[in-house]
This record gives sequence, structure tokens and C-alpha cells, in this order.
Amino acid sequence: MKEMRRGEEAMKRIFFVVLTLSLLFAALAFAQDEAKLLAEAASLIEAGKIAEAQRILEDVRLALWNRAPMVCPVYCFVEGEPESFGVYRKRISSTFVAGETMYVYAEPKNYTILKEGDIYHVFLTVSYAVYDKDGNYLGGEDPWENFRYLIQNPVFEFFLSLSFDFTIDPGEYILEVKVKDRLSDKETSFRLPFKRI
Repeated sequence: MKEMRRGEEAMKRIFFVVLTLSLLFAALAFAQDEAKLLAEAASLIEAGKIAEAQRILEDVRLALWNRAPMVCPVYCFVEGEPESFGVYRKRISSTFVAGETMYVYAEPKNYTILKEGDIYHVFLTVSYAVYDKDGNYLGGEDPWENFRYLIQNPVFEFFLSLSFDFTIDPGEYILEVKVKDRLSDKETSFRLPFKRI
């Protein structure tokens, strides 16, 4: 019995080592592929073949985008609904009166752009939670909104336009927004403190 357990443990260790080495070699091969593509693009640029180099660099950009962790470097309360990516008026105050809608603008980056045939997929879900100033959870929804797109080309400029209408007592609060990538295990979040009067 002890010999069987030792044998099983040895097999598990061997499997773990093989799996780790496989993942390491796959990552190194992927990095080498990117390096080769970058070198090829540089050669094309030197030869004056800018359009061909640009196509290769776009492939590298997509590969790096999909590998990088998802982040949301831009997020804020805004005046009204944003018009498009990068076109918004940042709200100066984070104080809201009762009945006032809170508008939030956010720019997630490095969400998965999945190619399937000639179509690309983007699928994000957004959830939110509200906390009091001491960090106590008051409520929220998970998931709250779905953003699913079938697109002809990769889109790297994507924004979230979110609006919230809370019925809560006057006080200080924190709005937490979580963005989950449904095509991978990536996710990111941000917090916006606000005051209700």
C-alpha cells in the first residue's frame, strides 16, 4: 500500500515537472516568435515596405495585448454620458444630490480579443458594489452589465459608459466596479469614493 502511494506521489511529481517545463518552453517559444516577428518588421521597414511591417506589428500588438493582464488605467465620474472613446467631461466633484444620476467613464485595456475565422470576439461583464466609508458592503449586482461584440478587426480603444441611480441616505460611500473578461480569466477593478447629500 505504501509503495503504491509512493508511486502515485512520484508520478504526480513527474507530471508537475513535465507540465511546468512544457509551459516554460511554450512561453519561451512564444517570446521567440514575437522577437522574430519584430526583427522581420524592422527588416521590412529598412526595405521601405511600411505597410507589410505594419501588418506584422499589428499581429505582435494583438498577441501582447492578449497576454498582458487586464487593467483600467482611466476611470472617473463624468458630466453626462460620454460621447465616444476619450471624449468625456470629467466631473470636478464627487458629491451628488439625492436623485442625481452618477455617470462613470472607464477605459479597460488588455481584454481578450479572440479571433475565430474572420471574426473577432470581445466579451466583458461588469459588476458593481457599494460600500460605506468604513468598507462595509451595502449592496451591488454581479453580473450587472454584459458587453459582447463581434467585430471585423481588433479594437484596442474601448470604453465603458456606466450610469448609477442609488437610493441611499446622505453620507460617504465607495463605488467599486469590477470588469471580468469572459473569454479568459482576466479581471480588473477600480474604486470611486463619492458623497451623497
